[in-house]
Amino acid sequence: MPMDEKAQTHIIKKLKKIVWLKDCNLEFVHVFKEESYPYMAPPTIYPNQEQKLEIRKTIKEIFDGLTKDFTHAKSECLFHSNPKEGMVDFLKKNKTELVISYTKEKQGFRDYFHSSFTEHLIKHAPCEVLTIR
Repeated sequence: MPMDEKAQTHIIKKLKKIVWLKDCNLEFVHVFKEESYPYMAPPTIYPNQEQKLEIRKTIKEIFDGLTKDFTHAKSECLFHSNPKEGMVDFLKKNKTELVISYTKEKQGFRDYFHSSFTEHLIKHAPCEVLTIR
């Protein structure tokens, strides 16, 4: 999910046009990359617990602006060393039926699916994938 306000507004407008979504349970999810540096002295993980709290707070504020437009919506911020796999794991764990992936404006048919995150979901998600741009 992009974090800039213009993209979020665009996404909400697109989602509101999908009439059958209004009664669905929606969950807005952002998977933040977690990195470890075991060879540093001392070994370091980014983000640390304090930073994770701040990131979750920021993501919640952003997603609160999105979820208010839908009656059955919630949000979640996850941390994973590989965000793509973290999302697939989340989808499997929650037995998700449909994932909606946002990809930025593309030029031509070939570029439409050329987003590594969206491509990964199309190949590995345990459910249907709806791509919006």
